[in-house]
Amino acid sequence: MAELNVFRTITKSVGDSSETVYTAPANYTGIVLSTQVTNASDSDHTLSITYHDSSGATGVELLSQFDIPGRDTAQATTGKLVITTGSSLKFEASQADKLKAVIGILESQNG
Repeated sequence: MAELNVFRTITKSVGDSSETVYTAPANYTGIVLSTQVTNASDSDHTLSITYHDSSGATGVELLSQFDIPGRDTAQATTGKLVITTGSSLKFEASQADKLKAVIGILESQNG
């Protein structure tokens, strides 16, 4: 029997091209509880986050070239963000491997 609720922690070094960091699995809805992003370099870098629904339509920008100063951390999402089955979040940084993300997600079984 599948679990009703599953907590996930995703860690990701953000690349410089749009990359899927989370896709809600079949029969589950993902609820993003927090998204901490740290700039591990001395220089400022930007972060973009897009939401892509399961239909494959063009993504919706949640953050667009959001500046994170060197050696600083940003809360990239505020409140909760619902990711329906098959939908995804994509991240992109101004330079690869300078931004480090930790995403807390609650996956809740549909139905």
